[in-house]
Amino acid sequence: MARMKRNLAIGAAFIFLTVACDSEKTPDGESVPRSDQLTELKKISVNVDPLGELKGQPQMVSEVQYGDGRLIAYVTSDSCGIVTTSNSDPRRNDIHLVSKWPSGGRGTDTLSAGPYNNASGNGSGKAWASLLCSKDAMVIEYTPDGASSSLGQIRGEATVTQLPGKQAVSRIIIGDPGTRQQIQKHADDPEPAS
Repeated sequence: MARMKRNLAIGAAFIFLTVACDSEKTPDGESVPRSDQLTELKKISVNVDPLGELKGQPQMVSEVQYGDGRLIAYVTSDSCGIVTTSNSDPRRNDIHLVSKWPSGGRGTDTLSAGPYNNASGNGSGKAWASLLCSKDAMVIEYTPDGASSSLGQIRGEATVTQLPGKQAVSRIIIGDPGTRQQIQKHADDPEPAS
């Protein structure tokens, strides 16, 4: 009987550890299943690949149209990236940002599904972008050049919203639906009520 109880206790501990490893706590304390990594998202195809011969075999995961321009998000085996191009000259990159996934306890936990590394840069005119990159999500803030700012078609596993008080800036969240929802909730209400 003692051996059976011990085996049950060991089995229960194993199940607990398995569940604990497959979930994470959101900033408001809710337990959420671990999301699939970005590399598990469905690939999309794009007209005229703006990445050309980029090393690391990039996988396109999202495309957001802005007037004559587009923002394409991609992943490799260890990094996230975005590139912006115009439809009239799709091989010319205006902004190209790349960030490796954080490792060894590095990165920032400003949002759910972190830690994140970041990169930012500007393009022509008033175009500007920042990229937060984790293994499970990408969070992009993007200000297109004024001439091509109207939001159009969204493809891939992406949610696009305008930043409150900054209508020219889009927040693009890329990841599985549950992860995107948690990030959006945290971004909209970063300080949970006590």
